Amino acid sequence: MIIGTSSISEKGQITIPKEIRDKLGIMQGDRLIFDLKGNKIIIRKSGTNKISEILKNQKPWMESSIEFQKKLRDEWE
Repeated sequence: MIIGTSSISEKGQITIPKEIRDKLGIMQGDRLIFDLKGNKIIIRKSGTNKISEILKNQKPWMESSIEFQKKLRDEWE
């Protein structure tokens, strides 16, 4: 199914049609992965690179930040 088209700029850049960006939640700064399958280009959204998303998915720390810092200092000495 064709949702939109785009032209390649002089620098090799393309614009992803708004309908696709909206549907996949692609925003400025997101990373995309390009795969080749025969003569087709598959573009998919990479894992998140937003700090807020990374922190939201982070498991709770098993130790306090002070304990962690002490361990790091011990390793440096």
